[in-house]
Amino acid sequence: MRTARLIQRSLAYYWQTNVVVVLGVAIAVAVLTGALLIGESVRGSLRDLVSQRLGRTDDFVASTNFFREQLAREILQPNVFKTSGIAATCPLIALDGLVTHEPSRRRAGDVRVYAVDERFWNFNGVAVEPLADRQVMLSESLANELGTTAGDSILLRIEKPSDIPVESLHGRKEDPGRTIRLNLKSALPAASLGEFALRPQQGPVRALFVSLRFLQRELDQDGKVNTILIAALPSADENAKQQMPATIGSLLKEKATLEDLGLKLRTLGEQKVLSLESSSNIIDDAIANTAQEAASASSLQTAPLLSYLANNISIDERSVPYSLVTAVDDETFGKLAQQGSQATDATHNLPAIILNEWTARELKAQVGHKISLEFYVWHEGGRLETKRQDFDLAAITPIAGLAADRDLVPEYPGITESENMSDWDPPFPIDLERVRPQDEDYWRQYRTTPKAFVRLGTGQELWQTRFGKLTSIRFQPNTDQLTPDQIDSLSGQLRQRLSPPQLGFQIVPVREQGLQASRGATDFGEYFLYFSFFLVVSALLLTALFFKLGIEQRLREIGTLQALGFSTARIRRLFLAEGALLAIIGSLLGVLGAIAYAKLLMYGLKTWWVDAVGTTALVLHVSWQSMLIGAVGGILAAVVCVILTLRNLGAESARGLIAG
Repeated sequence: MRTARLIQRSLAYYWQTNVVVVLGVAIAVAVLTGALLIGESVRGSLRDLVSQRLGRTDDFVASTNFFREQLAREILQPNVFKTSGIAATCPLIALDGLVTHEPSRRRAGDVRVYAVDERFWNFNGVAVEPLADRQVMLSESLANELGTTAGDSILLRIEKPSDIPVESLHGRKEDPGRTIRLNLKSALPAASLGEFALRPQQGPVRALFVSLRFLQRELDQDGKVNTILIAALPSADENAKQQMPATIGSLLKEKATLEDLGLKLRTLGEQKVLSLESSSNIIDDAIANTAQEAASASSLQTAPLLSYLANNISIDERSVPYSLVTAVDDETFGKLAQQGSQATDATHNLPAIILNEWTARELKAQVGHKISLEFYVWHEGGRLETKRQDFDLAAITPIAGLAADRDLVPEYPGITESENMSDWDPPFPIDLERVRPQDEDYWRQYRTTPKAFVRLGTGQELWQTRFGKLTSIRFQPNTDQLTPDQIDSLSGQLRQRLSPPQLGFQIVPVREQGLQASRGATDFGEYFLYFSFFLVVSALLLTALFFKLGIEQRLREIGTLQALGFSTARIRRLFLAEGALLAIIGSLLGVLGAIAYAKLLMYGLKTWWVDAVGTTALVLHVSWQSMLIGAVGGILAAVVCVILTLRNLGAESARGLIAG
């Protein structure tokens, strides 16, 4: 009888014991492979979720300030298309908001608001009709949470965009929000990008879509956005995609204007100088240093300025309310002092101050008098403090030349645009009853012309904030005439030296980050493998015990084979072949059982243990790699158990085995 025939007859004769062995192997393989499938399914589902929510977006550019939407097209010009790896761009506005369903008064916070137009839908290849003014679409999860139906009225509250930091003195703090009434067009399903999200998240997305043009008008940001979506070329390799943020940064540096970067370079004709100002009215140290380097490269001199509002300028019982004061460098301070009467020595060992003639006349001040300034200081904790500083009056200057320059002071909302002082509406408390008729006359005639000047070091010590310690920087030519070449040179030098990330631009490889996040901190394959460890071990022990039982039932057969001349090694190989064949059959059955086991665990993750993953959008991913690893692992484990069972085979004599 051939060996194959003997194995076949033995398997058939001892079928009851062999069935139990096969079931033990099948259970072990099903649990092992099922755990691997769970891990792959969770990772695959989260990857699919990221891809579905991002659409075609691979990277995006966001800024703390608004910039020209034209910038999205400029970084996608034909001359860079082939080398940049960028396939398409899309400008939009992305904000956080609070939504109220007006009929039911239900509210939802942490809503991501996207102002888009037809370019957004075309960019993502989604067939959605563009929104008209005041039309809005909600993600299905947000619509279900609010209980909305088409045609309902929706109240959207968003933060008003402001270049001036809220934490600064001139930042609006009392009501930084704006409420907009919208009409619900429909709920947008996830398949149509209703759950679009630029932040990696696994839970339901609260998203709201409005018309880009409409929101731009509502926010007084016509033609401006704060986000650009970027899609990479499909042919781009992994290395090109990893280099994409650096490529985008280079393109931004090349194409972004100073206005896009939140800066403004003005030519002041009467003064024959250039003025660099920030949309936030504050220039930080990094920009100031860059401006100094650019000026040196353009053969220009710099004059830094810091302007501030004093609540009161006083001497004894006389005072002038709400006056603008400018801190200038020592050289400029000396020139201002030479324009008027100058004190020879300080009399009170205090910082020096220069008043213009109008202010000195109102205070009846003379050179050498002690002048007091009262002003507000805003602390980051939300506390407004009034401080006082005394000065020596070093000089009284006529309102002429630099002392008559209204452009020394940046635009302060609620102050500089007012026709009268009585119309002031600053974001801090003022007492307009203190304003006298002569103060109104000064405002109408001189507007923002400073009434006093101090040294820059003194002003920075008193008024600097964490956002910066300058309000503008003047650039002056070495000659009397400012040439167009110098203007172009300075502008180019500034753009070349300024880094977009330094000025609030953020380049985010959102797809890469999302895919990394989809791997999660917990490997659910390992988790459920550890969870099922005792079940796997029990199944393998059951396999070994029943295989050993089958051998013990066949002791006379083993003795007979030995008597017929079969060596112990050959008998071991015979039983090992039977065990391997049973393990293979059990593994094939276990692979089928693994799918059922994985489906059961996936159901648990979507229901009983949903908090562990954070989403119910889980789909079983059957991977042949995981199934092969599980099947091979089960076979090897079963074969090892068989080998351990056969290690004492042949210790008894043939006569003893035949006798039982």
